Amino acid sequence: MANLSRNKNDKRLVEFLQRIFDRIPVGLYRTTPEGRIIHANLALARMLGYESVEDLKSRDLEIEGYEPSYPRKDFKERIEREGSIHGLDARWRRTDGTFVDVREYAEAVRDGSGKVVFYDGAVEDVTEFKNAEKTIMEREREYRSLSGMFRLLADNMQDMLWAKDLQGRYLFANRALCERILNASDTSEPIGKTDMYFAERERGAHPEDPEWHTFGEICAGSDAETLRVKGPCQFDEFGNAQGQSLFLDVQKAPLVDEGGDIIGVVGSAREVSREKELESEQRRSRKELEKAYQRLRSTQESTLRVMAKLVETRDPYTSGHQGRVALLAVAIAREMGLDEETREVLRVASLVHDIGKLRIPIEILSKPGHLAPMEMELIKEHSRAGAEIISEIRFFRPVDEIILQHHERLDGSGYPRGLSDEQILIEARILAVADVVEAMSADRPYRPSMGVDVALEEIRSRSGRLFDPEVVRVCCQLFESGRFGF
Repeated sequence: MANLSRNKNDKRLVEFLQRIFDRIPVGLYRTTPEGRIIHANLALARMLGYESVEDLKSRDLEIEGYEPSYPRKDFKERIEREGSIHGLDARWRRTDGTFVDVREYAEAVRDGSGKVVFYDGAVEDVTEFKNAEKTIMEREREYRSLSGMFRLLADNMQDMLWAKDLQGRYLFANRALCERILNASDTSEPIGKTDMYFAERERGAHPEDPEWHTFGEICAGSDAETLRVKGPCQFDEFGNAQGQSLFLDVQKAPLVDEGGDIIGVVGSAREVSREKELESEQRRSRKELEKAYQRLRSTQESTLRVMAKLVETRDPYTSGHQGRVALLAVAIAREMGLDEETREVLRVASLVHDIGKLRIPIEILSKPGHLAPMEMELIKEHSRAGAEIISEIRFFRPVDEIILQHHERLDGSGYPRGLSDEQILIEARILAVADVVEAMSADRPYRPSMGVDVALEEIRSRSGRLFDPEVVRVCCQLFESGRFGF
């Protein structure tokens, strides 16, 4: 009974040890010198692509040992010569033909006569480590290449470039900075030195001129401001370097490490002495031009209002018509996304679009009933007459063409030239809609106001035939949304 109990305990111990053996993530094995696998754990089997240890044991290591670059015979010669192998990096072939990078530890087991009978070993899968190592090496090569390229680019730029640590010591300086500001012998001299070092050295070499070099204090001050702001900064820096006055456009920003901590300041500078002189001249010129433009605008507005008043004086029933048309036309143009210049030209054209009525007899303009055919033909001439009047005023072109076209219609039924579709300027198409809506919404000698709703229905019913569909849509939307009203 005692033997039976001991056998059961031994069996449990063996099973326990086998479970540990199989669960260890490192591959373990025992092989014979002839290449037969005696023991192996599941980790090794799966490392090499086998489903089970038994499948692995069918592998003949003499035939399917290592990658050709490291034959098994070399392994055997080394382990028998040295007794053990520690940390051998190799590549083993998997069942699918791919390779796994491993690091192997092995020891020769000898019998009483000293003959090697087994190889016991442990194998670690280092594929990820090798891939990471390869990536690091590639990145190091890329870094060296990019670093060299950056240095080449930096030293061939006219702009000055640099980087400093928190103490103001240079970490990098390009050739332009060394030559034009620091008076350094080469780009390596500034490394580890500050702006004040070079400023004091320059002033020391020219004691007769205390203003020989003033950029030391200036640079230190803007560095401190950049670190205080903790963000990009622009500085206009004026000072002396090597006895010459310089005006620099300086850009600085905090230098941060991979963790986001500020470790210094980076910057660039461009000499803009000549540009600053030109800017000063341009500012003076702009002020003069602005004054002249404002005077011209004032004169223009006065002229427009006088013209509009002249029309209203001859046709009192349309008093305010042109101004209201201008408001609606500009609102439509803005909603359609037309640019400011186009809107301004449209506004001017709208304010005087009926200026040609100055050539129409007043009795026809104020006639309360319907007009006779000949009288209507005279009225139709007002768009051509208006264009002729405005064309004499050079400043108002191309307003004359808009006025000439504002009674043209998409189907060619308008006047005076019977234009159609895209032949009609977009400004004229907008003015046409605004003119009709305002006219129908206001009282006339021959009828009372029809109201905005009727006016909108009128342009809708003729959208696409007489009026531009997009202009009609925008106009109706402005009124119905409450964003515009007379």
